[in-house]
Amino acid sequence: MKENKSKVTVLLSVFGYQEYISETIASILNQTFKDIEFIIIDDACEYNLEKVVNDFKDERIIYARNQVNLGLTRSLIKGIGLSSSKYIARQDAGNISLPDRIEKQYDFLEENPGYYLIGSSISLIDETGDRICDEIAIEDPDLIRKTMPSYNCLFHSTIMFRNDGQYCYREKFRYSQDYDLYLRLVSEGIDIGNLSDILLKERLSEGSITFNKAGQQNLYADIAQLFYYERLNLGKDSYPVYDFEKIVNAGGKNKKEEVFNFFCRQKSYYLLFALKVKKLRKYIRQCFSGHGFDFKLLGYYLSSFFPFIIKKVRKIKNIRIR
Repeated sequence: MKENKSKVTVLLSVFGYQEYISETIASILNQTFKDIEFIIIDDACEYNLEKVVNDFKDERIIYARNQVNLGLTRSLIKGIGLSSSKYIARQDAGNISLPDRIEKQYDFLEENPGYYLIGSSISLIDETGDRICDEIAIEDPDLIRKTMPSYNCLFHSTIMFRNDGQYCYREKFRYSQDYDLYLRLVSEGIDIGNLSDILLKERLSEGSITFNKAGQQNLYADIAQLFYYERLNLGKDSYPVYDFEKIVNAGGKNKKEEVFNFFCRQKSYYLLFALKVKKLRKYIRQCFSGHGFDFKLLGYYLSSFFPFIIKKVRKIKNIRIR
């Protein structure tokens, strides 16, 4: 392992997000915690990211460009290989870390050596930067351990973890690479957690992997869950021999209309359970006007007139949106 030159490496892989990237970079450089190295992987962006980076004139930045698009997983593995810090903090393009994010997570990991990885709650913002709602993360590591095999309850862009070389992303997970990492930690009884503090603004954008690669992302998440149960039953998983190629084209690339419909449903879901019913109704009417009828959106629209039911569902399902 390399000698630690700084205490925290912030790792950012960029492909796209030209209109937001300066704000993302600035949010890291303006942290209250200054002892960082900031590794920015240019994953063959179609604009001059290097110029954007150089304009900041900050010696803590390490810029590296991929000659071809490698994808998020391979870029993150490359960035970790370049790192020289005790901890790795993730940051996604388009998102904004609040000023005390790194300081709070660093202090927590220093004071709690039993934790390997820590995330946080987030504030969801739209493409214009307006707040949609807050998502409050689960703090209790035991509850995370019970919940994680069912669904991913950490926000990837918020995590900080120990850079000790023991655990990393696995290259063949093109998507849901973070979920596979969390499940491996959980299956070995290693504590991972969240701070309830909101430390990051996450941008809900049609251009994100979540919407453009939803089909493949879900397939890779299913494989991560399969491997988790293999480890529980057999003591190891079939990652080394598993034929990932058979899912490369499965799910395909979502059509533009499908992406928009998924985006509309997701944003409507957040507005509904944040009880922003007037804003929800206005937004759904805009979706209907621009892209036609959708039964799920209609269901959200009608539900907005019964806030007491929404509150009850929130309580039953432990939906932590406000």
